Order: sequence, then C-alpha cells, then structure tokens
Amino acid sequence: MEIKTMAGWHEFAENNSNGSWDKYCKPGDLVDDGVHDYFLEVLPPRSMERGYLQVGEPHSHHMNADTGKIQATYATFQKVRKGVWMYLGNCFAGYTWEAELRFEKISEFLKKTFRIRGAIQDSRPHIYCKDGFRMSVQAGGTWYCLPRESLESGEYEAVEVGGLNREEELFMPYAEEAKKPTETVYGYVPVDVVDAVIQKHGGLYG
Repeated sequence: MEIKTMAGWHEFAENNSNGSWDKYCKPGDLVDDGVHDYFLEVLPPRSMERGYLQVGEPHSHHMNADTGKIQATYATFQKVRKGVWMYLGNCFAGYTWEAELRFEKISEFLKKTFRIRGAIQDSRPHIYCKDGFRMSVQAGGTWYCLPRESLESGEYEAVEVGGLNREEELFMPYAEEAKKPTETVYGYVPVDVVDAVIQKHGGLYG
C-alpha cells in the first residue's frame, strides 16, 4: 500500500486546483513520520497519546450520535508500525472513526469501514438509527460471518451483530443467549435482516 508523504502532497497540490490535505489523503491511507511530524508541529495537539495524534485546530462540527451533542472534529492519525501512521480522517476528540461516515446499505458500511493495521483488522464503529437504536455490526476472520474472512469489498452474506442498546425481535433467532438480548452476540445474521432493522428504526442517524 502506498505511503503518502509531504513531498507527495506538495506535488499533488502543484497539479490540482484544490490541493488540500483531505483531497490528497483519504481515511485509511498510510502516511510517513514526516506527515505526522508536520501536523504535530502546526499547532499544539488536541489529543496526543502513544501512537495517537489529533491536530489542534477543529476541522468542522457535527452531531455526535454517541453523546447527543454537537462536537468538533479533528484530523486524526494512529500509528501502524515504526515510521508509518494511518490517517483516520476527521474524528471527534478521542475517537478513531471519521465523524462524517455515511452509507445507504450495510454492505456499503462494511466496505467503507474495512481497516487493517499491521496484521489486525479493526473493529467497526457502532451504527446508530434515527430512533436511537444502536448496534455493532462486524465481519471478518474473527467474527461470526459468512464468508468468515476479511473482505475489503464488504460483500458478506451474513454478519455478527452485538452491542444492542435494546432488544430487537428480528435478531432474536440468531441470539446466543436469548435471555440477555442487549448483552449477547447474534451470529451469522443475514445482511438483508440488518438492512430491515435499520429501516424499521427510521433509517440511519445523520
């Protein structure tokens, strides 16, 4: 995978009328230490921990479905390995997924949130519906999905669901522990069932 650099950004800017950072580098792209150091030195960071950096100046403001508040977003980077970082997009403070993630179908969500750092596939963010319903939808080699492998295309027949904030009857046939609907895992849930649940709860938040 290409590792983007400051020199690459400068060349891109010279050849494009809009040579902004977000045009040159997309969430999930890899960058080198030079890019990380540049953004570290632009302003005092908003958040900085070992292997994690958020640029100090807000990029935009959006409603955070997790908190129910309008919050600022920041350009965010996370270390992959020595000398290499992943650009995560513009995220809320302390988060690792872009705030403006949008999709129509669960297959599109699975494709847009495919992310591997090193040899490990990241867990995807929670999905929020307009009526407040929340769930986690995962697919990859370590989850109960079909096929049970990591697919960048997002083309799965079934996925693993969990993290519900309230019971959903359409998921119950797939529950490992039906008596604990908000604590159990739902394995091998057909993707069309997940899409039906999203529509049942008013569509996607945002």
